[in-house]
Amino acid sequence: MMTRPPFASLKTSIALLLVAVTLSAVGIVWSSMQRTQAHAELQRQQAALDATHARQAQGQAEARMIEQHLGAYHALVARGFVGEENRLAWIEAAQLANQDARLYGLTYTLSPRTAAPAALAGGLPLKQTRMVIKMPLLVETDLPRYLDALRARSAGLFRVDHCRLTRSSDTAPQPVNRPELDAECELLWYTVMADTPEAK
Repeated sequence: MMTRPPFASLKTSIALLLVAVTLSAVGIVWSSMQRTQAHAELQRQQAALDATHARQAQGQAEARMIEQHLGAYHALVARGFVGEENRLAWIEAAQLANQDARLYGLTYTLSPRTAAPAALAGGLPLKQTRMVIKMPLLVETDLPRYLDALRARSAGLFRVDHCRLTRSSDTAPQPVNRPELDAECELLWYTVMADTPEAK
């Protein structure tokens, strides 16, 4: 006579085994999710730390650069290159350079300030002011002597755009110290400043 397996008594054991397997699977999945989240959080915090270190390094590099060039910057400010244009200083320098070169006086005109060409500015808010100088000369070499005297005055940064020499009369040169040449030069004075409405 065959005996039937005790399914009724195994039901409870099987149910408990299934619950245990299910809980184990849930635990494994939950642990995996926690591990993934923890890894992502660690990466996020590492990225934030790396970004903080990068900002700190950049700040230190900028501070070193400022410290390295601060003297040169102050020198440019003192010379009148950085900040508002100093027309009075340019005019005085032009007149005093004429005296330094022992020449015979000059006249000048100053145009309104304009933006310098983009190719020259190189991204800086560079401005230029045109000054036209006219003066009598005794000989041609008086002109470079005057320009050297003007540069020595260090009233600002300028370049000579062009100069023109003409003879003031058609007569032959006289054997006396009387100027018979007329010089006309166009100078460009440069300034760098913030491009604000007040600076235009």
